[in-house]
Amino acid sequence: MDRSFLSGKAAIDASREFVCIRLPTYESREEVNFLKTLYVSTTGEIANTMFALLSPDGKTRLSEADRSPAQVFGGVINRRSGQPGATEQNKAAAARMVETMKVLSLAYPGEKGAAGAHRALPYLGDLRMAVNVAACDNQPLLVVYAEKPGELQALEKVLEPLAWTEEIIGRAVYVAVGDAKEYGRLIKDKKPEAGYVLVAPEAYGRHATPLLKLSSAEKPESIRKQLLASLALYNPPPKDSDKHEAAGLAAGIQWQPKTPITDRSRGRRGRARQRP
Repeated sequence: MDRSFLSGKAAIDASREFVCIRLPTYESREEVNFLKTLYVSTTGEIANTMFALLSPDGKTRLSEADRSPAQVFGGVINRRSGQPGATEQNKAAAARMVETMKVLSLAYPGEKGAAGAHRALPYLGDLRMAVNVAACDNQPLLVVYAEKPGELQALEKVLEPLAWTEEIIGRAVYVAVGDAKEYGRLIKDKKPEAGYVLVAPEAYGRHATPLLKLSSAEKPESIRKQLLASLALYNPPPKDSDKHEAAGLAAGIQWQPKTPITDRSRGRRGRARQRP
């Protein structure tokens, strides 16, 4: 996706009025079927990225649907960002996106009291995917581990208000785990007790190493302080995506998705598209 659009302060501020959904392409058949209702290529299959603004029903498009915000709002896609005038064009497109979001948030203000309503943790679907996403984002992963539903609910009750504070929001990826075998396959650690484990993903998201372990007995303020301290110390080197991908291919590292990869446009460099 276009970081110039989604990482700007104005876009982040405008997004606070929306429910933002990050879709892990090719990891869910149900999701694939849903994406097909919004945007498909000329083959009738989904692309590997997609952007759209939807109404509260989660179905009605309030904007065009395309592969990125740049293509929806008249900007320049990443691989052409070095061309003359691209920076100015993207700034103008980003401003159009923010203005559109502000107008839509006024049209859909939400129910009374929704602004202060309970907000769940932004979990990814499973530990395997979460470790990989954390590696891709160069962020740590916070594992909420509990084998009993009651324990999980208690841990979430403590963590949820902390996760959405200005000092922590957006600084970690989250996943809930309740299977010791699943944990052991991906985390280089012994079986944990119920609690929180902040882990550092390996560069290619194949496994992760614990940075901080907090038990369920910890007080909320202690959790906040320790979590902030660990987040402050997490500073992985930046990734050059082309070099990173080349090194991974040379090492024979490949990600096996749960559904077939149907988008081969990276090789064609085409914009063939179709809307349902």
